[in-house]
Amino acid sequence: MRRGWIFLLAYAALPAVAHQQSVSLAEVNIEADRATVRLRFAGADLGALLHLEQAPDGAYTQSGLDAVRPALVNLTLDEYLLSTPAGKCRREQAATAEVEESDGIVLTGTWTCPAAIETLRARVGFLEVFPSGHVHLAKVSFPDGEVSQRVVQAEVPGFEVERRVGFWTAAGRFLQLGIEHIFTGYDHIAFLIGLLLLGGTFKELVQIVTAFTAAHSITLALATLSIVNPTPRVVEPLIAASIVYVAAENLWALRRGTEASAMGHRWMLTFAFGLVHGFGFASVLRELHLPRSGIAAALVTFNLGVEVGQVCIVALAVPLFALLRRTRWFEPLGVRLCSFAVGCLGLTWLVQRIVS
Repeated sequence: MRRGWIFLLAYAALPAVAHQQSVSLAEVNIEADRATVRLRFAGADLGALLHLEQAPDGAYTQSGLDAVRPALVNLTLDEYLLSTPAGKCRREQAATAEVEESDGIVLTGTWTCPAAIETLRARVGFLEVFPSGHVHLAKVSFPDGEVSQRVVQAEVPGFEVERRVGFWTAAGRFLQLGIEHIFTGYDHIAFLIGLLLLGGTFKELVQIVTAFTAAHSITLALATLSIVNPTPRVVEPLIAASIVYVAAENLWALRRGTEASAMGHRWMLTFAFGLVHGFGFASVLRELHLPRSGIAAALVTFNLGVEVGQVCIVALAVPLFALLRRTRWFEPLGVRLCSFAVGCLGLTWLVQRIVS
C-alpha cells in the first residue's frame, strides 16, 4: 500500500517539479502477447546525458527531441528489456518521443512476447547511467483491470509482475495442461500400452494403474518443489529404458507361457518405473517457473489432468485389446508383434536420448 501512495504522488508531481527530483515513470499496458510501455522522464535527467535543445525560457522543444531521437530511443526504450517465462519479448521498431508540459519527455514503445503475458519480467537498464539514487516507478495494467506497481533502483534494476487469476481459471489451465501432456507424451503412452498388452483381471489392471498414479504423483511433487531434482539427461533415457523393459518382459512371458505370473507382480514394476515417469512430468511444470504460492494448486490440478488423460487411454485400450483377443491371430502373435513394436520405439528413444 505504501508503494502505491509513493507511485501516485510521484506520478502526479513529476511534470511540475521534475527538475527537483530524479524519478522516471513507466505505464505498462498489457494486451494478450503485447506490452505497450510509456516512459516519462524529467528533461533535466535526460539533458544531463544527451544534448537536448531548449527554448530561451528553458522549455524543451520537439525539434530538439527529434534531432536526437535515435540516441534517445537507444538510451531508454532499448534498455527496457521485457521477457516472459516463454522467452524474451521483441520491441517493435516504431517508437515515439514527445515533449510533455515543457519539462517532461515521454517515449512510447511496444513489445511483442512469445505468448500471452501472464508473468512479465523487466530489466531497467538505463538505471545504470542515471544519477545515483534515481528511482523508477512502474505501473503494470492487465486487460481485466488488475494493476500492479513496482519501485526499482540501480541496486536491483529489475522487477517481475504476475497476473493474479481466479482459482478455477488457474485450475482449468493446469488441468488442460496435464491432459495435453499425457496425450502428446508418446513415450508415456507407449509405456501404458506395453503394460496392458498382456491383459489381466480387472483387479490386476486397477493395481497397475493405481501403482503408476501413486508413484508418479510422489516424484512429480518432489521434483516440482525442488526437493529431488534429477537431470533430464538421466530421467529421459530411463523413461525410454522402462518402455524397452516392459516390452521385453512381455515377449519373455509369452515365450515361457508365464503371462499370469508376470501380471501378478507387474504393479510393483509399474510403481518403480512410475517414479521415473513422474520426474518427466515435472519438467513441464518446472519450465513454467511457477511462484511458490501457486505450486500446490498447479501440482494438484496438473496431476489430475494427467490422470484424466491416462484413464482415457486405459478406457480405450482395455476394451480394444479384449475385443482383439477374441480373434485367433492376436494372442499370442498379435501381442508379440505389438510388444516388439513398443520395444523398438523405446529402443529408438533410448538411443536418441543417450547420444543427444
